[in-house]
Amino acid sequence: MRSPRADMRRAVARATLLAALAWGATSAVRAQDGATESPFGASPATPAVDPRAEHIQTAVDKLRHDPLLSGKHKEHTLRWKDSDEPEKKTPPDSSFIEWLQAFARFINDTSRFLLWGVVAVLVALLAVSARHLVQLRGFRRNAAAAAAVSHVRDLDVRPESLPDDVGAAAWALWQAGRVPAALSLLYRGALSRLIHRFRVPITASATEGECLDLARGRLDPTALRYVTQVVRAWEASTYGGRDLSTAMGEALCSGFAQRLDASPAAAMESGA
Repeated sequence: MRSPRADMRRAVARATLLAALAWGATSAVRAQDGATESPFGASPATPAVDPRAEHIQTAVDKLRHDPLLSGKHKEHTLRWKDSDEPEKKTPPDSSFIEWLQAFARFINDTSRFLLWGVVAVLVALLAVSARHLVQLRGFRRNAAAAAAVSHVRDLDVRPESLPDDVGAAAWALWQAGRVPAALSLLYRGALSRLIHRFRVPITASATEGECLDLARGRLDPTALRYVTQVVRAWEASTYGGRDLSTAMGEALCSGFAQRLDASPAAAMESGA
């Protein structure tokens, strides 16, 4: 493709050539006219036709019809698209509406999965909360057991210091004639059950009467009545030196498991 500068040079060359030819034609005509004039002023003779003038006239006509010199030349050129031209943008309102429609379709398609996801998260939270609650209760129970007293007025009330079946062990001592030891075991066992099973806040310096007062409201009537009988028998033997009958000893030893180791419902049925 020709450049505009080359076209300009070509147009200038043709114009120069046209001007030269026109000047040459004019000079030739003048010379011919001068040659045919008479020196004495007579009328001129008929001029002869010059072939060169015809060639010059033909060249001038061609130059006149040249589109580069007539000002009517059209030329098509290619150019790169200007990147700075503003691009047509979609109105923000329509794009926002399209986004809302797409979001609504997404919610409609995934609502079931979202619902099951929410349910799964809630179940997981409930499980974690229940686990923490169980751990908290266990911690409180262990803390309460650790904070509980181990001795009440020199009597060891720790559960590990007692036999598995307190009533049977006490009855064996009673039958062997060791009544004070049997009553001491029954009293220690009763205090241990009050502290560690029924959460009665008995202190290390609590007396027998204070232990009974603290147990009221935390034991059912049958269990409270049995503990009262054990305490009174312990006081009568230890402080009063009284001898207790074998029948009373058997009743106290056989009633320990029923009143202090059994469930509250079983204790109520046996008491009835």
